[in-house]
Amino acid sequence: MGRFDAIVVGAGPAGSIAARELARLGRRVVLLETKRFPRPKTCAGGISPWARSNLRRLGLWDRIAPETYEVRGIRLGAPSGRETQWIGAASAAVLIRSRFDHLLAQAAVEAGAELREDSSVVAIVTEHGHTVGVRLKNGVIIEAPWVVAANGAHGRLDSDPRPRRMLETCMAWFDDVAFTPHVVEMYFDAELAPHYGWLYPESDTRASIGICVDAKRLGGRSVRDVFGRFLKRHFAARLPGMGTESRWRGFPMSVTVDIRHHAPPGVLLAGEACRLVNPATGEGISYAIHSGSLAAKEVDTALRTGEEPAVTAARYERKLRLRSGLSLRAGDWFCRFGMPLVECSVRAGEISWLRRGFGQVSTC
Repeated sequence: MGRFDAIVVGAGPAGSIAARELARLGRRVVLLETKRFPRPKTCAGGISPWARSNLRRLGLWDRIAPETYEVRGIRLGAPSGRETQWIGAASAAVLIRSRFDHLLAQAAVEAGAELREDSSVVAIVTEHGHTVGVRLKNGVIIEAPWVVAANGAHGRLDSDPRPRRMLETCMAWFDDVAFTPHVVEMYFDAELAPHYGWLYPESDTRASIGICVDAKRLGGRSVRDVFGRFLKRHFAARLPGMGTESRWRGFPMSVTVDIRHHAPPGVLLAGEACRLVNPATGEGISYAIHSGSLAAKEVDTALRTGEEPAVTAARYERKLRLRSGLSLRAGDWFCRFGMPLVECSVRAGEISWLRRGFGQVSTC
C-alpha cells in the first residue's frame, strides 16, 4: 500500500484528533486501533469546558453536541460529610466514551485518514537511529517516518524512565439510581480525599458511578472494596439492588505534574501516553484533544522542513508545557491543599443570603 507520511497508534481522542488534523493538512496518515468500533471504554465520559472549547476550535463540537447530555450543576460533598448543590448554566457535558471515540474516529476517516482496526502495535521499527514505521502483532510492518503514539498509559511506545504516578479507579453503570437530571455529583469523602467519587448522568435515567483514588493511598487494599464501601455510604438508599461486582470495572490512570517527552526519535506521545492526565480530577480528554492537535501540527512542520526529530520533539514538549503545565500543577496543588476549599464551597451553600442571592443553591 506504499509508505505513509505518519502513523497514529490508538484511536482514542488524542489519536483520532491527530489523524484528522494530519489528513486535513494533506498528509497520508493511517490510524491504528487495537479493537473494533464501537468498542467499550471504561471512563465517566465527562467533557469539560476546556475540552468542549477545543472541540469547537477544531470544528467538531457541532458533531458531538447533539449526542451529549448537558451538565448544569454539581452536588458537592466535603470530607466533613456536608453537602450542597449548585445549579447554573450548562458548562460541561457527558457522552459515553464508546460513542465519543467512534465519532472522532469517523471524523478522521472523513478527513482522509485510513482507519485500520484489529491492528495491535508491538514495537517501533528503526533504522540507523530513525523511526521508519511500526510492527504489528501479526508481524506486518507499516512504514512512515513519523509516529504519533496515542495508545494510552500502558502502550509502551515511550522511553520515559520515571516511576509512574498512578490513580486507581473503579466504576459501574446504573439504570436504577435516582438523581437530579443534568447534575453531576462529586463526593470528596474521608476515604478518598483529596480524590473523590462521582455520579455522572448520561441521560435522565442512566448514570455512571465511580471512584478515583491515589494508588499509594490504597495501601494494598482492593479498589473494588473501596468502591463497594463508597456505594454503601452514598447510594444505599438510591440503589436498592446495588448492582453486582461483575458489573464493576477498574482502570488505572497515569498522571503527571511535570510534562516530559521521552520517546524514540520520530515518535511524538499524545494524551495519556505522555501522562497528560490531571492529578486531581483524573480528567484527560481535554489534554488528549489538545496534544493530538498539536502533535499533528508539529509532525507536519517536521515533514515540511526536514528538521531533526529531536528539534521537533523539544518544540512539542515546550508547547505542551506552555498550554497544559499550569493546569496540571494546579491539580497537584489541589491534591495537597484543596480540601479546605471544598469545605468552604459547601459551607457557602449553607449561607442563607448567598442562597437567596444566587437563587440556585440548595443544601442537601
